[in-house]
Amino acid sequence: MLKIGFVVNGKKGRQKRFNQELDKLDNVIRNLNIIVKETSKTGHAITLATELADAGCTHIIAVGGDGTLNETVNGVKKSSNLYCKVGMLTYGTANDFARTISAPKSLQELLQAIEKGSYRKLDLGLIERKAGELLYKRYFINIADLGIGAEVVKRVNNSSKIFGSDVTFFGAIIRTFFSYTNQPVTCITDDWKWEGKINSLVIANGKYFGSGLCIAPEADPSDGKFSIVISGDIGLGDYLKNVVKIKKGKILTHHKVEYKVARSLKITSPSADCCIEADGEFIGGTPVTVQVVKEGIDFIYR
Repeated sequence: MLKIGFVVNGKKGRQKRFNQELDKLDNVIRNLNIIVKETSKTGHAITLATELADAGCTHIIAVGGDGTLNETVNGVKKSSNLYCKVGMLTYGTANDFARTISAPKSLQELLQAIEKGSYRKLDLGLIERKAGELLYKRYFINIADLGIGAEVVKRVNNSSKIFGSDVTFFGAIIRTFFSYTNQPVTCITDDWKWEGKINSLVIANGKYFGSGLCIAPEADPSDGKFSIVISGDIGLGDYLKNVVKIKKGKILTHHKVEYKVARSLKITSPSADCCIEADGEFIGGTPVTVQVVKEGIDFIYR
């Protein structure tokens, strides 16, 4: 029998919405072994997903946004279950990874995909950084970025989402531009090296971040490499002139914006203010190494 674990983001209303979907499908789910766990704090989904995977779940579903998905993926990767598949139900603020892939749009579609065995092997990113004597590891499935993005994430995570994700992210980006100082970095890969001040350095497995900004239109989460977008020493005016093009997924022709590819990167900065985020979760400062984990996860598709 299929054993399906659901990790539900514990923010107000999401558990209720999920329970309503379950009730509507009572005749379908009665023949399935379903376990539902609700998060109560940041990082809780990692623990719950690990426990569910180690308990023999064949599938674990993140019910929330990109942050819940990130934690669920990390929990599954920490487990000893090598065959557990991961999926998502988009109940979150931005749901950017779902814009890249064909994720099920409802619980019914999800269960149909599981029944059909519809899944693909997707790449993951792995961030490694030292915190004192400890080596800190964090997987991401969508996008990691250094620079202004890490500061935007901190602001968004402390903001009300009452006006929706697009307004929340856009407002956070604009406000952060006024307080953020572009940071010096050195980025070394097997094929190229880049040095200079960055507004952001995007390491993309998926195409979208920031609630619908198609920052990396050529990214493919199953091609074994990252799409890298380096926005150098730019300012608010540059962003505002190009934000519509970014939303449409157009490649920018700007002398301070560069597009590259890489399978692994080592990034350092002399500044303690140069930090990294991944899938909307703040990670910390440099130095960091980031590498592709080819076919790192089995992901449920429609």
